[in-house]
Parts: sequence; C-alpha cells; structure tokens
Amino acid sequence: MSKAAGNVEDSVLHYLKQANRPYSAVDVFNNLHGQYGRTLVVRTLDVLAQSGQVKEKVYGKQKVYVADQQNCSTADDATLKGMDAELLQLGARLRASEQQLQTSECQLRALQSTPTMPDARRSLQELQAACSGYEVRLHGLRNRDNGVSPQQRDEIRRANELCVREWRRRKRIAVEMLNAIMEGYPNSRADLLEETGFETDEACGVALPGR
Repeated sequence: MSKAAGNVEDSVLHYLKQANRPYSAVDVFNNLHGQYGRTLVVRTLDVLAQSGQVKEKVYGKQKVYVADQQNCSTADDATLKGMDAELLQLGARLRASEQQLQTSECQLRALQSTPTMPDARRSLQELQAACSGYEVRLHGLRNRDNGVSPQQRDEIRRANELCVREWRRRKRIAVEMLNAIMEGYPNSRADLLEETGFETDEACGVALPGR
C-alpha cells in the first residue's frame, strides 16, 4: 500500500470515527471538502470495509459506511471520573463567565445612560439660562408699578366672599321652592326644570367654592 493510499484511509477512517454515524460514499466525499477525489474515496471505503475497519450496510442501491465501534478505544473508570470532574470545572467557569457578562452588560448600560461631559455642560448652561430668565421676570413682577397692593387684595377677597354667600343663599331658596313645587307636580324633577327654564349649577358646569 502506497503512502498516499495510507493517508486517504487514515483520513476517511478518522472522519468516520469522529462523526460516529453512517454516511454514504458521496457524503464522506462532500464532508472531506474535496480533499480527495470521489473515486478514490469510494475505493478507500470498500478497502476499509473489506478489512473490517468499517461496517458496510446496503439499502437498496445505496451503500452506507460506519466505523466499527469494537475498534474504538473505551475509557476506564478513572478517565471517566476525570472527565466528569473536568466537566464540573468547565460548568463552574461557564457560570462565572455568564455572571461576569451580565455584570459587564449592566455596567455598560449604566455608562451609556450617563450623559457625557459635553452633554452635562450643555444641560447646565441651558438650566442656568432658564433660571436667569425666571429671575428677571420675578424681579419685574415684584417691582412693577401696577401691582396689586395688600389693601386691594383684601377688598377683592371681601367682595368675593360676599358674592359666594349671596350665591349660596339664593341657591338654598331656589332649591326649597323647587322641592315645594315637586310635592304637587305630577312629572319628574327634570321635566319641571325644563318647563320653568330653571338652570342648576350642575347644568351650567359651575360649583360653589368650598367653605
């Protein structure tokens, strides 16, 4: 057997052992990505099947090949325990990495939501300008000549209280009159209000101020 033929057999057998599943000759050729010619791969599979290194199954007109599992090495208990321990370590490292990733993502979001120094300076300047404008307006309101004096405010308050008391008194009289009429009125209160043209506070959208 030539060295080239040996390399093909080793490559094909190694692939079938790694894949650990049945493949047709065309599948093996395609999965080796054209490393060897199709005819060479087919011939190599036949040789491996004849030597017993792979199992050959025939389904109709198609042949499939799978590595002989009896020729695969098995791990002893110590090796399996070592692999289990390694898996546990890798799992712990994976969880730690995922936790670190979540922490980093939270920090990144916090940094992205924090304004930059230019943005902060611009916002501060805008707020300072707005405050200056409010101070100017406030100063003007405090010092204008046509402002309302304390005496005028007291007069306005007393006039408002007088109007509210009169409003409350007249409303009480009107309600008492309506109640008296309703005692002998055959229809509803709404009919009476419509017939007399009486407008209530509710109909006008107003309400007495609180006491």
